[in-house]
Amino acid sequence: MVVCEDNTQDHYVDSPVIIVEVLSKSTRRMDETVKKQAYQNIPSMQEYVLIEQDFVDVEVCRSRVGWASSHYFLGDTVLFEAIGLSMGVADIYERVKNEDMQVFLANKEAISH
Repeated sequence: MVVCEDNTQDHYVDSPVIIVEVLSKSTRRMDETVKKQAYQNIPSMQEYVLIEQDFVDVEVCRSRVGWASSHYFLGDTVLFEAIGLSMGVADIYERVKNEDMQVFLANKEAISH
């Protein structure tokens, strides 16, 4: 979560501009439904990001486009507009060991030789 305000409370904030969730089998349903709807009703929210851990997929839902989803995959660069940060999907998944990343890294290694 990123909050762009001076907040004196250490453990609670009420004005996030972006929230990032890492999805797992046990949390996916809650993150994609109940939390997503609740977060989209926060006036300060600009982006809700869902990152899969078992395969490569970064979903960014932006308030400026009616919360429509954009999906990013290996080779793509994601612009997190709310905080002015661009990151390659490969960088996001750099230390994740899933099948998509193993194939991507093997192909990258083969190309470099």
